[in-house]
Amino acid sequence: MNRKVVLASRPDGVPTAANFRLVQAPVPELADGAVLIATDYLSIDAFIRTTLDDRPGFHGQAELEAPVMALGVGRVVASRFPGLAEGDSVFGPIGAQTHAVMPGGMYRKLPAGDLPPKTWLGLLGMTTGLTAYVGMLTVGEVVSGDTVVVSAAAGAVGSVACQLAKIAGARVIGIAGGSAKCDFLVNTLGCDGAVDYKADDAGAQLAAHAPNGVNVFFDNVGGEILDAVLLQLAPGARVVLCGAISQYNRMGEVRGPVNYLKIAERNASMRGFTVDRYAGDFARMEADIVRWSGEAKLTMPEHVVTGIENFPTALGMLFNGGHRGKLLVAP
Repeated sequence: MNRKVVLASRPDGVPTAANFRLVQAPVPELADGAVLIATDYLSIDAFIRTTLDDRPGFHGQAELEAPVMALGVGRVVASRFPGLAEGDSVFGPIGAQTHAVMPGGMYRKLPAGDLPPKTWLGLLGMTTGLTAYVGMLTVGEVVSGDTVVVSAAAGAVGSVACQLAKIAGARVIGIAGGSAKCDFLVNTLGCDGAVDYKADDAGAQLAAHAPNGVNVFFDNVGGEILDAVLLQLAPGARVVLCGAISQYNRMGEVRGPVNYLKIAERNASMRGFTVDRYAGDFARMEADIVRWSGEAKLTMPEHVVTGIENFPTALGMLFNGGHRGKLLVAP
């Protein structure tokens, strides 16, 4: 039997438990070219929220009464696809369910070795480590001596982005909510400073940490945080738009930056990206990440939620700040 979390209704604002339903159904028989996968871990990513609305977004649209979209890793239980065999570990679009029957060509066979399969959702994850690599090193072009600011710095992408900037020789300031997360940024990730946006004026805190301005801003939040950092840009700064989680619950009413004229005034630039655009470089990026991890320069804190029925709760943690590092569901 397959246990799956389906979309029962489209959320208005932050998703609640009422928008989802836990369903149990028999696993269908395999057609030619299909595989049966038993889910090990699901990746909880901000893009999932953008698929739940009543109009398609960049990442597509979830269907009502269908499993919620999610990337994951799992084990092949049965296969009628020549490229995969029983016991293989795979990565790909599994969905919020304990078992998936999908075309085998949708999945990447993971190499056997010392790295656990869930690494391909975290440090080597397309939506996590590779996104941070592209945004910070390729698009942001961070160099030694830069002052770098990362929003949502205690989250999955943000925590890797902070560490990559440190590897590049930058001075790094993370933005997060609450003193515990700020302590985590400084004492665990090695940031040079932290801004608590839930405390006093975040702009004033940032100005104190970056008196000479910000050279690179890696933004995962948008909204008021983006506006506050735009006021602190140094001449020639690069603003990297990785995400805007503050806007995802109202995609029909997205608010752009009020202070965007600072980009022109400071001869700065604002650059967006999608990680799949750089797929040809993934092998090189993965090799770098594995090397830095082996040298203890990169770490990936994890927060694992157990039980497929708790998938909606885990998704809500992205918006209420209830986790640090990579958020996963283990069905």
